[in-house]
Amino acid sequence: MLCDMGYERTNIYLSKPQKVALEKIAKEKGLSVAELVRRIIDKELDRGQKQKG
Repeated sequence: MLCDMGYERTNIYLSKPQKVALEKIAKEKGLSVAELVRRIIDKELDRGQKQKG
């Protein structure tokens, strides 16, 4: 179960084009949309930390 892995459920609203684009990229990479979103968020957070330091 995902909750046992330290994840918290979060709901977000996406536009239809955003959702379609995420689904396409996730499929190409062999990932779930959730995993793709986590990776995108991690990348952005990492970039923000590098800009600060």
